Amino acid sequence: MTTQIATRDDAAYVLLTLLAEHGDMQPDEFELCDYESDSGEPDWGVCLIIRDSITRFEHWRAALDLAPSWTDYNRCRHGAWLRAVGEYDGVPVELFVIALAD
Repeated sequence: MTTQIATRDDAAYVLLTLLAEHGDMQPDEFELCDYESDSGEPDWGVCLIIRDSITRFEHWRAALDLAPSWTDYNRCRHGAWLRAVGEYDGVPVELFVIALAD
């Protein structure tokens, strides 16, 4: 999926851009993440985490233009999570929502 190797500066720029452009729906957590590119080279990306809000997850998924088919679901006794992956401006992006069971 990655078409170019993103540097840490690229990933930081994308993260700051996303936070500035979508200030009305801030993620609960965010970080720069190191990845392995399709070619096996080290790569940098962005990870956004939403807690207990499928609605905010869907708003972010749409804002990042991540296809629903790129979304994984997993359930365990502690709750469930959704994860969408893709790229934004050539930088790998992972979007998570974590829903803890009551």
